Amino acid sequence: MKHTTLALPDDLTDWLSAGDRAAELHSDTVAVDRQWWTDALAEHGLPDSLLGNKISRADLFALGSRATDSPDDAIALLWNVVAFCLGRRTSDGKKRIAAVSADRKYLGGLLRDAAETGREEPGAAYAMLRPDKGGNMIERLGPAGFTWFLYFAGAGEPKHPSPVLESKVARSLRRAGWRDLRESTWTAADYVAYSKVVDGWRADAGIDRNDVIVRGLFAISPPSGWDHPWQAWERQTWERENWVRGPLTTDDLRAVHRWLSTLAALTSRSAAAHEEFERLGHKINTALGGEVGEIRASLEGDRYRHSYHGEY
Repeated sequence: MKHTTLALPDDLTDWLSAGDRAAELHSDTVAVDRQWWTDALAEHGLPDSLLGNKISRADLFALGSRATDSPDDAIALLWNVVAFCLGRRTSDGKKRIAAVSADRKYLGGLLRDAAETGREEPGAAYAMLRPDKGGNMIERLGPAGFTWFLYFAGAGEPKHPSPVLESKVARSLRRAGWRDLRESTWTAADYVAYSKVVDGWRADAGIDRNDVIVRGLFAISPPSGWDHPWQAWERQTWERENWVRGPLTTDDLRAVHRWLSTLAALTSRSAAAHEEFERLGHKINTALGGEVGEIRASLEGDRYRHSYHGEY
């Protein structure tokens, strides 16, 4: 299924109907380590622009409304957004601060321009901060960070077209049918398509705000590795010393099982093949929760019997 045909997920609809989600969103407030930010910014010769010991979503919308006024206003929004996202943690904070300090004039201007562009052209704004043929423009500030900046630069506009995109959101989208969407390192085209999906689902749900849809995608996100189900069966299906992670999805496993069943029928005289097909088929069936059934094999002269989906 392509992203252009994605239907509003039922679990997202259920989540939306279970409370006043817009009110919950507007009440968000996060405690931050104000002193750490004050010291770290001063260490790199940057002004202390953090709002306080607590930062609310409303505070960031207000800063976002001024982010296009000057490079310093854009940088002030950035630090408060990062602090809001991290809370009392400071992961990679100094590396981000050092990167901006090293080229403050250029990166401040870039952030200001991206903030303005993101209000109308999400793909162009995204590409400014992460070109498709390059890396992140600010060290340690990838899409999962700078899309929060682009979002708050919208100043709380209900239909702001630059939504937050993180791996949790991507997992919800993949489960909804957007199977080729990666869990990270998205392209500008991915971001544009995602923006359209969010806006379309907002309209389908009959609500006012795009960010409520995004908040719901966070809330209903499946756990990491949900579409790699064999990982949960490591002890039962693989020896620890040779078990590895891989890129296969549930659909891939079903296809492998189907072709194993076909190959089993074509190698009816090989006892070694029978053993391998049964062993591998059992692992896949276990990983898929018994959905596809066991591959049963037996040699009876020229007659070979096997099962698929549990049927003989």
